[in-house]
Amino acid sequence: MIEVKNLCKRFDNQAAVNNLSFRVESGQFCMLVGTSGCGKSTTLRMVNRLIEPSSGQILINDQDVTSLPPEQLRRRIGYAIQGVGLFPHKTIYQNIATVPRLLGWNKGDINARVAELLTLFKLDVDTFAGKYPHQLSGGEQQRVGVARALAARPELLLMDEPFGALDPLTREHLQDELLRVQKLLGITIIMVTHDLEEAVKMADVIAVMDKGEILQMDTPEALLRHPRAGFVQNLVGGLDRALRLLTIQQVSEVMTTLNAGTLPPSTPTISHGTNLRDALSLLIWEHAERLGVVNDAGDVIGQVAMAELLQQGART
Repeated sequence: MIEVKNLCKRFDNQAAVNNLSFRVESGQFCMLVGTSGCGKSTTLRMVNRLIEPSSGQILINDQDVTSLPPEQLRRRIGYAIQGVGLFPHKTIYQNIATVPRLLGWNKGDINARVAELLTLFKLDVDTFAGKYPHQLSGGEQQRVGVARALAARPELLLMDEPFGALDPLTREHLQDELLRVQKLLGITIIMVTHDLEEAVKMADVIAVMDKGEILQMDTPEALLRHPRAGFVQNLVGGLDRALRLLTIQQVSEVMTTLNAGTLPPSTPTISHGTNLRDALSLLIWEHAERLGVVNDAGDVIGQVAMAELLQQGART
């Protein structure tokens, strides 16, 4: 759990962060969203003391971050940024092993952890461990950057627009990878983004910032359905909100369960993990009234109809 209380940061008598307070529970994925210069990255950097606050308090699991030397604190917090920041002269193995080595882990434990993380991010150990960053694609480098941030099993992972420089397809794949890993490890993540679509897709809770303050902090659904008037309402959009709402749920959450063999053979099918927005797109593309829902093995487990998807946007 991380709690920020009355946090302020001033540069040249200008407030970059002004009286900021929020709380993120253990295991939650929190997104800080807002326009450039609103204080998102400054807030993130104050958590791991890359920037010292002018006033206020930051607690991680009830411990004040100022009670620890900055270097010791940062070894307990993972940090991943846009552009990765890998050491170009070190191999992928050496990059991931950086913090465990600083913490005095033995070689066997380091080897096991590097192999575990490469496997977790679907990078073959024999292929990638001995390579250098310039030999990897942008998406592969970003996977390694997140793996390095997780190497010492931190209690908190901070991410500053880590996918901002990637192409849309690679970005989407890495979002899915990070969500899978976060659910698997149960780690607490605070991530900065200017992309509301990314925030809605990934976050348990979204904090909308403007001029160094949090204007609204809510679940993605509550934020989209009940945005605060003014800046927040403009940020989440008008009619776009209906489509964004459909990205929050998966078809498995709204489908009607079916027995095997009861779905007509010509019915289009979709994976149970697909979000409702993509399901609606497929229904329109196929000129269909309903879709069969299949599990990972390809077996039909249910169906979802156009009317059921459209009804989701009308819920209050």
